Amino acid sequence: MTKTKRYCRRCDQQFAVESAQRSCPECDTELVSWHDGQTLELDTVSFATAESVGDASEAPSALVGKRLAHYQIERFLGEGGMARVYLAKHLTLERPCAIKVLRPITIERDKDAAEAFLAEARSAAALVHPHVVALHTIGEADGRHYIEMEYVGGESLGRMLERSGVLEPLEATRLMLQVCSALAAAHTFGMVHRDIKPGNVMVTPARDAKLADFGLAKRLATNEPIAGRMLCGTPNFMAPELFTGKPATTQSDIYAMGVTYYSLLIGRLPVETQSINELVRFHHRGSEIDIHPEDCGLPVGVVRILQRALAKDYSTRHEDATVLYEELLATFGSLRPLRSLLQEAFRNTSVDIVEQAERFAICVRLPSDRQQTVQVEISEDAETGESIVRTFSICGRAADQFYERALQLNATISHGSVAIQSIDGEPHFVMVNAYPRATCDPEEIRKSVLEIAKHSDEVERLLSDEDRY
Repeated sequence: MTKTKRYCRRCDQQFAVESAQRSCPECDTELVSWHDGQTLELDTVSFATAESVGDASEAPSALVGKRLAHYQIERFLGEGGMARVYLAKHLTLERPCAIKVLRPITIERDKDAAEAFLAEARSAAALVHPHVVALHTIGEADGRHYIEMEYVGGESLGRMLERSGVLEPLEATRLMLQVCSALAAAHTFGMVHRDIKPGNVMVTPARDAKLADFGLAKRLATNEPIAGRMLCGTPNFMAPELFTGKPATTQSDIYAMGVTYYSLLIGRLPVETQSINELVRFHHRGSEIDIHPEDCGLPVGVVRILQRALAKDYSTRHEDATVLYEELLATFGSLRPLRSLLQEAFRNTSVDIVEQAERFAICVRLPSDRQQTVQVEISEDAETGESIVRTFSICGRAADQFYERALQLNATISHGSVAIQSIDGEPHFVMVNAYPRATCDPEEIRKSVLEIAKHSDEVERLLSDEDRY
């Protein structure tokens, strides 16, 4: 049977147990995932008094099959320390939704929990974004406080990681881009998430990512007092400065994004310890996380992002998610195969794409039954050494009598330029354009190919009135 790592909060110890085992082998307390565990929501007290954040007085299934306000509770989906989530049916609108219900024991332990739960949900509800799990409404019924949210079919990124193992850099970066776009919207809105981790990212059946659990107050329990402050977050994803009592910021969110990205790519945490206290001591020592491309086999651009996002000094990290997004986008562009870019660029069109050794030939049909072949290739800028996407199309042989005309055309062409290139050992006029590989997207390629085809055909007409190329 497959073994997995789970953590006992009472023992402050990690155990390798069978995947079906949910209780601590030492004290029988409920185990949580060490890698992507529940957020701990306790004051800075010792584990001796924090035996469990579970609610022994009410099983998770207690609400299943019952009605709560306008909802029929159908299935238990999951839980954190603060609330439980259920699949429900809105009886008036007859639609599925997710209902997050605050645990009664949470209110018993913290009289302000309900107000904090609902007040911060109101703030999060104002954030409307395609990669954020939408909050529809909040309310109270039968003494229970709840939030109605968008129901996202699929699974959490954490479960996907457990099931599938590590992701390829391209797929991991694509998902992180979507999460980062959501977080960037929150940061722009003045919000800090405080609990970024794979378990708080839902992945739809179409493999799109949606960030969940915005703005909920989280508190961490630890054996050692930390500046007398309350902490919020999931320990393994918390930035080093949070363990010294500093408040959560956009840059502590960035650190959590770095841990998440690392987990998707490597399949483990960047800091591997056996307990929270050991994790705290690691951060107190001021240790940096060493990541080297030659050791992990990751692309240099990916490693550069990880090194910056996981820096111990928060001022070294990306300022916010918008800055991180731009760097992820540039890296994603450099990872994506040219074939994939071209297929997306010309999806649902009549354009023919043929792979030819190190480049692609695209036949573009033009008015008056003419056509033009455009070549697309990955090249290197001679001056900067930067990887570029180069598009070009042959206009005709570079005969001496056409040089002056070609120079005149360069002054009038709005897209690309006429250049001379050796084709099969002979000089030819070509219409050419180039974009940085890192930031070139399918729409840019599509426009470039169509413009190059149009202008090179016009030049071919002027030079020879033929339609050879």
